[in-house]
Amino acid sequence: MSELSELIKINKNIEAQNEEIIRLLKKIAGEDGNVSAPAVNVMKPYPEHPFDFDTLGYDDLIDEEEAEEEEEITEPHFDVPLDVGEVYLMEDKNPYKISIKNNETIIDNLNTLAGPKDYYLAELVANELMKNNSSFEVSTVILPESVIGNLPKTLERCIGEGAKKVYGPWKAMMELLNAPDYLQHELQLDFYKSEEHLIERVFKEIGSE
Repeated sequence: MSELSELIKINKNIEAQNEEIIRLLKKIAGEDGNVSAPAVNVMKPYPEHPFDFDTLGYDDLIDEEEAEEEEEITEPHFDVPLDVGEVYLMEDKNPYKISIKNNETIIDNLNTLAGPKDYYLAELVANELMKNNSSFEVSTVILPESVIGNLPKTLERCIGEGAKKVYGPWKAMMELLNAPDYLQHELQLDFYKSEEHLIERVFKEIGSE
């Protein structure tokens, strides 16, 4: 069973427990099963173990404010194949390519003049790829931890830009529970707990290609 499937199962179990609590409250109040239970403010369940999530769900992001109209992407920036020592980065709505050339980090701003603020992990992966003379077979994007709280929207942007594989922070995984299913079907998703875990996952993937 995948980690996401296990989380969904845990979430359903907790929902069933909440329904039982409401039933017991009605019984204590002397109400029969046909009377609507009083509103109970039940916080959305986020399991403390084995994961530690402190993020918003997809529906929370929509409820907070009206979604901004997304600009149509006519020329996907992530369609260009990656060479040795290269990886894509998505920060906010902006796509970048991080490359290592002659021991120097080169940042290509693909649709913005502003440079990325949180590209350390993408640079780390690009460095390891260069050291091992390796490259990704498919369009691969590294998401920084700043994506936490906005993962589904960022994944939608990655799909629009032509990404095929995405590595995201472990703590953002819970946000997929209420997100559209196609995000998981359109992308190969993998999640990292630390920078060491990210490198391990990257080279496990490359070794299996």
